[in-house]
Amino acid sequence: MEIRPADGGTHDARVVDRGSRVRKQTMVNTRSGAAAGRLGDEASPLLDEEAGVSSSKQTSVLGATPRRTLAAIATGAVFVFACVAFAANGGQFDGILKRGFSQGGGDGTVTDLNLNSLPYVDFTGKTLLIVMGMSFSGTSALEGLLGTSGVITDLCKANTWQCENTVLLENMGFINENVHCNPEDVTAEEFAFAYKDFGHKWWDMNKPVLMDKTPQNLCRPTKIRDAAAMLGLKVKFVVLTRHPFSWTSDKHPFNQGYFMEQMIMARNLLKDNSMSTLQVRYEDMAWNMDAVVSSVKAFVPEVANLDPWKSSLSDDSGAERGLPVGEYFQQKPLEWVGKPLKPDTYRLLCQLNYNSDNECSYWFR
Repeated sequence: MEIRPADGGTHDARVVDRGSRVRKQTMVNTRSGAAAGRLGDEASPLLDEEAGVSSSKQTSVLGATPRRTLAAIATGAVFVFACVAFAANGGQFDGILKRGFSQGGGDGTVTDLNLNSLPYVDFTGKTLLIVMGMSFSGTSALEGLLGTSGVITDLCKANTWQCENTVLLENMGFINENVHCNPEDVTAEEFAFAYKDFGHKWWDMNKPVLMDKTPQNLCRPTKIRDAAAMLGLKVKFVVLTRHPFSWTSDKHPFNQGYFMEQMIMARNLLKDNSMSTLQVRYEDMAWNMDAVVSSVKAFVPEVANLDPWKSSLSDDSGAERGLPVGEYFQQKPLEWVGKPLKPDTYRLLCQLNYNSDNECSYWFR
């Protein structure tokens, strides 16, 4: 890969072999440490950098996040309700708030996070497997592959978009559908409540590995880790990454600002020695599937078999996302096309183990 400075403070990497040398590199890095029909996380728009708006920073007209605004409105409603109840109850507050707010609302909103309020779920010996990454980095393809193992249960029974948790968390009132990814929107206690609820309703608890594939979990790993600890669950994170040169979609054009935002979170997680993580690169699923299969088996010992020519996702799960990963890349071979990137983007790629032609020696000299 020849690196040449370009105008405007960016550098243009001109790829001579369109990825042949990249295919020789094992693109896997592991480290062990302690409503149906609506589009989900991977349908989030890749906003143009010129717009100056980050998908994770959407705000309401009041200057707060939509969830915060709704919370303020709800607080006012609570106050009015309390005053009316106070008067109707002869000036006695005793029991009013408990009766009114300890139970979930009629819309499914959860207001009582007491885990004992849920039916018993036995998590003994189970592993929580979190699959996440930037949108369009192959999380659905990997989800379909993992489902062929026979030992991993997913959230597909809930009939949500791509079997993700987004709508389920929205229905519980834990996140706002207009916010793409906010590290503060779901607490560890809320995740613990949700996962116990999933164990009761959606996961097949006869299987040893409980999978939650949701791209936007990328910004919430510590909350998920703490939630798993509350439930006595072992948790592992599979992080999907993708190189800009393999991003050739006209429908979802590459956005360097969005890419950096997402991949910084991925890098920080992969470098966190307190987490058990596996990096899988999108390019490897196209060019080095044997390495992906081997790494997953090593990372999740319960997995004995994976079949790239099958998928656990249904054909109606959304466009081509239900295709087996092997068949998908057979129909659409992955291209490798150079594009102008900022120096900081190249340095970040090096930190994510993209160094096929020793280019990192240039960026870190």
